[in-house]
Amino acid sequence: MKNNRLILLGLVIICLPLFLHSQSNTVIDELIEKENADWGQTTYLVLTAVELLDENEDIPGVMSALEAQQWNIDSKDAEEFITLGEYSYMLMKAFGLSGGLMYKIFPGPRYAARELDYLNFIDENKSPYRTLSGEEVLRILGRLLEWKEENL
Repeated sequence: MKNNRLILLGLVIICLPLFLHSQSNTVIDELIEKENADWGQTTYLVLTAVELLDENEDIPGVMSALEAQQWNIDSKDAEEFITLGEYSYMLMKAFGLSGGLMYKIFPGPRYAARELDYLNFIDENKSPYRTLSGEEVLRILGRLLEWKEENL
């Protein structure tokens, strides 16, 4: 089981830069080592993945770019830890995922996390209120990008 997770993580690390169009290796390297992912680097990855942000943007610019999207996301300080629900909601908005009935009625972090779980992007603790590791952020984003590629 642990070997499978290591293989999957290796594949995500190898393939993710291909999807992110020359994504900054520095951000990926820093994020993967974090026990708790923060808003700044996580937002950077998402916005560059959907090409709403230049990869050379600094973290204050990243947070401004998030606010400019008007996605109704309660962003926090760049250094604060991001929860699974917050991250899921950002991904739903960034990638234009419509979600199921409950997400359509109550769009927000809780039902966004349930949607990503339904799509099998989340394989650990599914609580929308828990923090994520940098590894999880990359794994979920990698799965979403792969799924998006397959379903176009």
